[in-house]
Amino acid sequence: MAKIALNIVAGLFIGFTFFKAKDTQQGTQNKLFAIFMGTIVSVPLANQLQVPFINMRNIYEIRERPSRMYSWTALLTSQIIAEIPWNILGSSMFFLCWFWTVGFPSDRGGFTYFLYSVVNPFYYTTIGQAVAAMSPNTEIAALLFSFLFSFVVTFNGVLQPFRELGWWKWMYRVSPYTYLIEGLLGQAIGHQEINCAAVELVQVNPPSGQSCSQFLDPFISAAGGYITNPDATTACEYCSFRTTDQFLLASFNIEYSHHWRNFGLMWVFIGFNICAIYCFTWFFRIRTGSILGWIKGRVTRFRKH
Repeated sequence: MAKIALNIVAGLFIGFTFFKAKDTQQGTQNKLFAIFMGTIVSVPLANQLQVPFINMRNIYEIRERPSRMYSWTALLTSQIIAEIPWNILGSSMFFLCWFWTVGFPSDRGGFTYFLYSVVNPFYYTTIGQAVAAMSPNTEIAALLFSFLFSFVVTFNGVLQPFRELGWWKWMYRVSPYTYLIEGLLGQAIGHQEINCAAVELVQVNPPSGQSCSQFLDPFISAAGGYITNPDATTACEYCSFRTTDQFLLASFNIEYSHHWRNFGLMWVFIGFNICAIYCFTWFFRIRTGSILGWIKGRVTRFRKH
């Protein structure tokens, strides 16, 4: 019940914080941060699932493992499978409380739901359990997960735009949330028009004898944007972005056309996390003796064959 309540409260809180965001520049940025804040909800959700994961592992090590009732791989597989449906349900509740409250268009809801409420739970479930698999207790797991997640949040291109990352662009490339957020933002916001509010318009006076269109069209063809009064000869009102695609690409390196690529890459990260759960559990909890001795034993067996 805790994860369901967290998703509902977070969905309503974020949704009404950015209630019915408009199609202005500020409104588009509000939608962007509504999606970004929605992905942050995965941190406490992952911390919640680490507690039963470690508790069940402790029970297995004390009772089932000495009696050899079942394999440790069966334990891990059941823990992964048991968490996924509940996390998908919780993320679905978040989506219902959040998507239309912010004001995203309904025709973008299908892919956004699938990526946020199905793929995203698979990711944060498996990464949370992978971190728990190499942690001795829940406290260390929570600290380690928060530390690792801070890098994911910092270098996904939202808090620090891609063009300003400098040497850290390699972290942008390897961060899974780069692809999750680009997939969500590109699909939910991309391919739409921006209509600047009055405070977002820049006023420019053209040279004498020229209209706003004659003066600014060459600049607009190179830099983008639009003017609201093309036939005026004074006080031209210029908006720096005409479409959300221009805004997302120029400011955040996000493209609408990448959403299916990002969908596929998220499954690659999920597969890596699942492998990490089994590998970390074996290395930190199941393995006996030193790793060097294990390697020597394998080499010796190979030579005998």
